[in-house]
Amino acid sequence: MTRRHHGDIERFDEWSTTYDRGPGQHFFGRIHRPVVEAVCSGRVPPRRVVDLGCGTGRLLEALRPRVTEAELIGVDPAEGMIAVARTRFAAEPRVRLEVATADHLPLADASVDVATTTMSFHHWDHQDAALREVVRVLAPAGRLLLADVLGIGFFGRILRSTGRGHGIGYRDAAELTLLLRDAGFSAWRRRRLFWPGIPIYLVEAQRAPSPSVLRARPGEM
Repeated sequence: MTRRHHGDIERFDEWSTTYDRGPGQHFFGRIHRPVVEAVCSGRVPPRRVVDLGCGTGRLLEALRPRVTEAELIGVDPAEGMIAVARTRFAAEPRVRLEVATADHLPLADASVDVATTTMSFHHWDHQDAALREVVRVLAPAGRLLLADVLGIGFFGRILRSTGRGHGIGYRDAAELTLLLRDAGFSAWRRRRLFWPGIPIYLVEAQRAPSPSVLRARPGEM
């Protein structure tokens, strides 16, 4: 999330005051819904959820009535986005908001049950370091829910070759598998969120119970 030389953070700062009125919010809502369902699908309700690249807090707002006992944390490097989110949650003590990047999270080790990120991962400057940081803050068997465009299929390959000015990391399946494995996730799987041809996927990864357990479930990526 730290593409300062690409201007991503500055663009989102400028966009923050009008972001929620943009026509893309319906599109993002369609992505948020399956992420919310996935957060709620665990055997035990999460006690703490962190949303990485939270923007103005739309996903946190959708989560709030569904995980009523959880602390919700939003992290974003754009101060303008966090300022809007703080206005949204001014009367909500369960929501904590931080200006930070995904590779330097202001969270204690093993303190988070679920980490989410929607349409943000391709902006992260140091995806490998950020995924290791996510593993650090996840509790044993904690989950990462990553919804983003993957460099898969015709449109995915186009984005990989032309989308460098808007983020950096449209990863294909092999690259993402390597990143997750090396970060310390023990299992992962993906599912398409839209119709064929639109390479937007929800990837669910689980933190390894120990550093020696670093394997994917066969065939799931």
